[in-house]
Amino acid sequence: MRPKDSGGILHAVFCFGLAILLGCNNHGRPVNEAKPANQALPLFTPLTATLAQQQMCDEQAAKRFHEDENSDDFHEKKKNPPISNYTSHYDPLVNVCYVRIHSMYSNPAMVSDIVYDAFGGRVYANFSWINSQSKKFWEVPPSECEVNIPGKPDEKCATDVEFDELTEKYFGVTR
Repeated sequence: MRPKDSGGILHAVFCFGLAILLGCNNHGRPVNEAKPANQALPLFTPLTATLAQQQMCDEQAAKRFHEDENSDDFHEKKKNPPISNYTSHYDPLVNVCYVRIHSMYSNPAMVSDIVYDAFGGRVYANFSWINSQSKKFWEVPPSECEVNIPGKPDEKCATDVEFDELTEKYFGVTR
């Protein structure tokens, strides 16, 4: 005995099976064949750092920051201790933990920023500004303002604002 709407059920089952087959099409490639380089990343590749990665990076950045504070160079400047802070950013696409250390000194007026790999130590960006002649801050250009972008030519900058923009764009760290 056949139900009255068996044609509808049969049609639905056929459409469902066809949809599965069309959705599984790998465009004629064997399953284990490499995908072209310009194809999107697999779904399991993280585009942002996990909380564990961010925490690991921040812990290492804090360690490096405190090591810099306790270095011999720091103790030589006891007469002019800096006001310092740091920020960190883990980039999972290149597997680098960036740390930016920002320091300000009062006599003479100085600002120093450095961005480097908290684990490997590679320096990616440097900014130095010294006002030893007591001029207005806008009258004194930085003595160093350079960003080293892997795989690209080094970029020079003329202001602290440019430096901030470049380090945010390429390394995800700001003051």
